[in-house]
Formats: sequence, C-alpha cells, structure tokens
Amino acid sequence: MAITRSKKEQTISKLSDLFAKAELMIFLGFRGLSVAKASELRRKLREAGASYMVAKKRLARLVLKEKSVDMPELEGEVAFIFSGGELAGGSSDAALAAAKAVHAFAKTNKEASVLGGILEMHVVDAGVITRLAQIPPREILLAQVVGVLQGPMRGLAAVFNGNQRKLVTVLKQISEKG
Repeated sequence: MAITRSKKEQTISKLSDLFAKAELMIFLGFRGLSVAKASELRRKLREAGASYMVAKKRLARLVLKEKSVDMPELEGEVAFIFSGGELAGGSSDAALAAAKAVHAFAKTNKEASVLGGILEMHVVDAGVITRLAQIPPREILLAQVVGVLQGPMRGLAAVFNGNQRKLVTVLKQISEKG
C-alpha cells in the first residue's frame, strides 16, 4: 500500500525534528524482528531517553541531504534511533545509554543488527557505535582518572620512603658495630 503525500510530509517533518535535536542517530537493521521484541526495544530506548522510528530510507535520505549529510547505503528494513542533545535535555549520557541499549539488544536478538549511525553530523560505522556502547559508566571513568593521577604521587612517596629506609638501615648497622 502506497503512502500518501501528507503522510510522507509528516514523516519527513518528524525525522527532521528528531535529527535536529539529536546528538546521535543509530541505523538498526530489524529484518524478521517480532512486534513483541520491537516493543521491548522501544521500552528500553524510552528508559534511556531515546526515540525509535521506522521510516522509508528514501525519506530519511532526503532529511539528511537537507542537513548536508550523506546517508550510507543500507540494506533491508531500517529503524532510526535518535538520542542525546536536546532530546535528553542536553545530556550526552543519554546518547551513550541509547548506544548501550541498542548494542545489548542486538547482541541478544540476531534479527537486529547495528548498521552504523551519525554522531554529531558525521557518518560512522557500526564499530564506532559498538565502541560507544562499551564505554564504562561515568563513576568508573572517574576512578580510572584518579588512579592515573595517583600513580606519580605514589612513586614520589616511595622514593622519599626509600631514603628514610636507607638511613635507618645505615644507623642500625653503625649501632651494631659500635
């Protein structure tokens, strides 16, 4: 069944609005995905502050062309996931949460596959989305930074303690001789 012109215009308008507000757009292939699984994905994405939309690739290509972004050639049925930026109140954590949710879903459901995406107006491949999904949580990253900063201080403390230890050893040897 053909889509009416007004429906196409509504879809283009919605895609354009979501793309303008998002920091990250993920292309997800979903051939053979059941409605129940798609609903589960939508729920997880909503929790992560992301939007899920299925549209014709041709319409998405028109929207991206308006924004001077060349959409890659994608095979099969494609869903578009938008996250971060204004959609999440300016939080880039939402973009990472969406990438993690999509990556986890694609790992457990073989019908779904990450095909790539657009990150801050640049087309990226599926590997970049996977690497985004594997970034540890903020608390772990902060702990790693603190650990790196403590390394030189620990080394300096060990050097200072080494000289004190040597002095004690020398004094002990002198007292044993005398």
